[in-house]
Amino acid sequence: MGEYLDTYRQFYYHDLMPEVFLPRMTFAEVEAILDQVELAAIPTGSNEAHGPHLPLKVDAAIAEHVTVQAAQLLYPKVIVTPTLAVGHSPQHLDFAGSMTLRVETQINVLLDYCRSLMTYGIRRFAIVNAHGANMQPNALAARRITEDLGVKVINLFYTHAIDPETAKTLPSNMPGHADDFEGSLILHICPEDAHMDRTHEIEDKYGLAGQPKPAPPGHAFLATTTFNQKGLRQSHPCDVGSDSYKNICAENGKRYSDICAKAIARAFQEFIAHVPE
Repeated sequence: MGEYLDTYRQFYYHDLMPEVFLPRMTFAEVEAILDQVELAAIPTGSNEAHGPHLPLKVDAAIAEHVTVQAAQLLYPKVIVTPTLAVGHSPQHLDFAGSMTLRVETQINVLLDYCRSLMTYGIRRFAIVNAHGANMQPNALAARRITEDLGVKVINLFYTHAIDPETAKTLPSNMPGHADDFEGSLILHICPEDAHMDRTHEIEDKYGLAGQPKPAPPGHAFLATTTFNQKGLRQSHPCDVGSDSYKNICAENGKRYSDICAKAIARAFQEFIAHVPE
C-alpha cells in the first residue's frame, strides 16, 4: 500500500490527481486505462434533509468524494461509476425535498450498473455507501449481483473500513447525521453548498432531536410502503443528530476525508489482491 500512498502524495501536491470518475472522463480516457482496471466502485448516498444548514446531497457528496479519492490512491486499478444519488429514504419524506427509491428499484439500478460495466471485462465491484438506510437494499443488491451476474462484490459503509485505533481519534458519534462528522466533511468537499449562518435555526426555529414517541398499539412491527413511513419529524424536528453540529470544521473535514479514503483504498487493494475474478 505504501507505493500507492506515495503516488497519491505526488499527485496531490502537484495538483495532478488522475481522473477516475466516469462522468468526468471521455470514452477515450477510459479506453486508455481499461486493460489495467481491476475494480469498479459504485458510490451510493441519498437526497434527504440534513438540517437547515447542509444540502440534501450530503450522503451522495460524501460517498462520491471518498470513493473517488480512494480510487485515485490506486490509479489506474479502480474506476468510479456515477453516484447513486437518491437512495432508500422513506423515513425522510416528512422533510421537504427529500426523495426515495423503492428497494427493488435500488437493487435493479445497481444490477444494471454492474451489468453495463461487465461489457468492458470488469468482474469486481465495490458498493461504497454513506447513507444508513441503504445498507439493507445494498446488501440485497450485492447478493443479487453476485448470483445473477457471477461476479465478485464487496459492500461497505464508508467509515467501516477505518481501523479501530484510528477510529478512536474520530468523533464518537461518527458518522452522525448533519452534525460534526458529516458537516465537517461537507465544509471540506463542497463548502459553497453549506449554510453555516443558519445553524442557529437548528434549535431556535426547529428544535433539536426530541424523545421518540412510542408506537401506537399494534403498530410496533407494522410493515408500511416505501412512501408511507411517517413520524420521523415528530422526534427529530430538524433531523440533526446531536448538538455536536457546533463542532463542524472544514479542517477536520479534510482529515476525516483522508482517513476514510485511505481506509477504503486498503479495502479495495485487499479485495483486488486476494479475491480472484
